[in-house]
Amino acid sequence: MLPVIVCDDDSFTLHTISELVKRSIESCGQNARIACLTASGRELLGFIQKNPGTYLYFLDFDLGRQELNGIDLVRQIYQTDPQGKIVFVTSHTDKGMEILKSGIQAFGFIEKSLDHEKMVREFSRYLTLASPRKEERGCRPSIEIPLGIDETVRLPIDDICYVDSVKTVAHSICYHTLDGSAVTVRDTMDHAQELLGDRFIRCHRSVLVNQSHVLSLENGMLRLSNGEAVSCAFGKRKLMAGYCIRRKEFSDGC
Repeated sequence: MLPVIVCDDDSFTLHTISELVKRSIESCGQNARIACLTASGRELLGFIQKNPGTYLYFLDFDLGRQELNGIDLVRQIYQTDPQGKIVFVTSHTDKGMEILKSGIQAFGFIEKSLDHEKMVREFSRYLTLASPRKEERGCRPSIEIPLGIDETVRLPIDDICYVDSVKTVAHSICYHTLDGSAVTVRDTMDHAQELLGDRFIRCHRSVLVNQSHVLSLENGMLRLSNGEAVSCAFGKRKLMAGYCIRRKEFSDGC
C-alpha cells in the first residue's frame, strides 16, 4: 500500500486535487490511498511525526504567509521521512529552478491546470513511479542494449512502457521507459519483440507496447502509465480493449 499526503492551503483546490488523486489511483490500478488531507504544512508535519512511514506527497509550493514555504517544509519532511517522495503541485512553474538550487530533491512537478484529464495522467504517472515494485528473488528481468562499441545499457523489462520505430533514423528503434527516458538503438521491431517476450504486444506496425503499462484505450490511442499515448491499429483495438477491461475488473476486485 502506497500512502499519499495531499497539502494545499486553498480548501477548494485541496478538495479538487484530492478528487483527482482518487481518480488517478483508480485509473492507474496502483494499491494506494490518501492517508492525510490537509491545508497546513504544520499539520502535515504533526501527522507524519505521529504516523511514521514513507509517503508520496503532493504539495502546493506556496502555503500562505503564516506557513512554511515549500522548500522549508520539504526540509522538515525529510527529517522525519527521509525516503519520502515530494511532488509539487503548483501554478508557480517558475519555482522549479529555485527548488533545484536549494539542494532539496523533488520527485517531480505537476502544473495546476483546468485540464483535469491532463492532471489525472500526471498524478497517475507519479503514483506508478512511487509504488513499490515486486521483486523476484531480488533480481528484476532486464535486457542489455548495445549503444556503440563497448557501450551498453541495461533496462529492466518492467520499466519499459513501449518501443517504437524511429522514422527520422533508418533501421532504428526507441525504448521508452516509465521514468520518461528514451533510448534509441539500431535494431528492428522484430528483434525487440524476441528480446521482450509475450508481455509486449504489437499494437501497431511501428509500436510494441507493454501490457502492464496500458491504462485505457481512447479514440484509437492507448494511454500508458508514463503519461504518454501510442497508436493502436484498428485490428488490435478489440484485443487491447478486452485487456483494459480485464485489468480494471482485477483492480476493482483487489
